[in-house]
Amino acid sequence: MKLGIAVVGDRRFVAASVDGKICDLSDVVHDENLIAVIRDWNHWRPIVDQAVTRAGNFVLDARWSCPLPNPSKFLLLAGNFRAHVVESGFEAAPEKDLTPQFFMKPSTAIIGPTDDIPLTSANHALDYEAELAVVIGMRVRNATSEAAMDAVWGYTVVNDVSERKLNDGMHNRRKRSNDDFYDWLVGKWFDGSAPMGPLVVTADEMGSDTMIRARLNGETVQEAPTTAMIHTVSEAIVYISRVLTLEPGDVIAMGTPAGVGAARGRLLQDGDVIECEVSGIGVLRNRVCRQ
Repeated sequence: MKLGIAVVGDRRFVAASVDGKICDLSDVVHDENLIAVIRDWNHWRPIVDQAVTRAGNFVLDARWSCPLPNPSKFLLLAGNFRAHVVESGFEAAPEKDLTPQFFMKPSTAIIGPTDDIPLTSANHALDYEAELAVVIGMRVRNATSEAAMDAVWGYTVVNDVSERKLNDGMHNRRKRSNDDFYDWLVGKWFDGSAPMGPLVVTADEMGSDTMIRARLNGETVQEAPTTAMIHTVSEAIVYISRVLTLEPGDVIAMGTPAGVGAARGRLLQDGDVIECEVSGIGVLRNRVCRQ
């Protein structure tokens, strides 16, 4: 099942994608967000199934908004594709005995699948990163491998927009030993730097042969299968859940393939259109807009 949040004018409602059309579920789901549905999916699934089967309440003038604009935790893996690690200037990751590295983005970074990505005066090297993201469906702590996959409710698409040269414009800067790390990290936190959506595909309908792609102004710049990830979804959840409790609606983006703009020498500019796609889920299509 493909679910999301649709918008018509000022009205927001939970909806399903049925044969490419938006099916309004507000008659049965009275909330304006997906968290309640995710939290009690066993209750809601037959209700939503029945509503989708009727499939009479299609909305022609609706658009998809971000499906999860305020997750309690928005986590992202760093360096989870070996080719991206290499293009970033680091040694190739070993084949085994690695732990996932993850960080967080604030909810103010999250925007919808067609919203503009802000290009501000503080941006000197704005970049794209197409990623598969996992949506957690149940509270989980210290997960086993089996429990980790049981905790997955669905999957969506994220563009981890990143500022690569956050403080390069500062003159006479006195740098500390860890400044490069913090420059990288804080460069992830800009408002509007995380397009998400357009839909969440429930785990039972997500195929295993999944491709991640990004297109910049129509040209394919990233393309790789999810099987190329260093850490699987299960491994990431097992590791993360040892550190913190995962809750329904939490989002974990699984890292980006090679082909980012910094490696290609072509960073995002005003007016660019960046599309991020995960097969079987959908496409983010965001224009870069100078603020």
